[in-house]
Amino acid sequence: MNASQGFSPEFQAYGAWVAAVAIHQQDLFNDALGDGHQHANLDSRTLTGDRGVLSGVTLLGSFSHSDHTWLWAWANQHFGPHDPASAPTLAIRDFGERHGITEFTTDSPDLSGFPEPAQAAATLAITAGTVLRGRGIYSTAINDGQGHVYLQVADEQLPLAPFDPIVTPRLLLTAIGVFPADHRQVVRGYFQHFGMQYAETADALRGTAPDGSTVVITLDDHNRLSNVSIEPA
Repeated sequence: MNASQGFSPEFQAYGAWVAAVAIHQQDLFNDALGDGHQHANLDSRTLTGDRGVLSGVTLLGSFSHSDHTWLWAWANQHFGPHDPASAPTLAIRDFGERHGITEFTTDSPDLSGFPEPAQAAATLAITAGTVLRGRGIYSTAINDGQGHVYLQVADEQLPLAPFDPIVTPRLLLTAIGVFPADHRQVVRGYFQHFGMQYAETADALRGTAPDGSTVVITLDDHNRLSNVSIEPA
């Protein structure tokens, strides 16, 4: 994922809310998939590699390196809203309509204004994928490298990101690097994902983690995260 400047405030607010967990989930997915070659079959909705066959593949969309646009699968004339591989993406469009996220409702969002449009496409795909609650996003080049296609994989044999006190500081700092507009939003979303009770003051958030430890987020005078610490149970 990459910095989110250029996306709408509504997208940034949602992205900040889910970013830390999405980053962890994507890390686990990448580790499970490995570095070997993968073959996607959209008819059977499978992804096959050296480590076996994964099911529950959804075509999210594609990115063009020539005009720097994203095309949602439900707007792609070769798939559309009724194809089994793309039909789940209608839930993303519906979510966008309910929450005013134009990136989720526009057929082909223009990403040419971003410093790194391809990274913006990855951010869009990973963030949108959280609406479908899958286990990770797979991307591969298409059309002789002129574009990339993004697939979400929902196979339940893949690991689901747990609360991990060791990686929590890195996840929060990375998420804030991607969605820097509201540091509190990033922390609140991470806490609420794990059902953590938390208290919020002018300069800190303190949440009780599932393992009983306390996550302490310290903020500076500008509401920017300055420190993350874990107090054992």
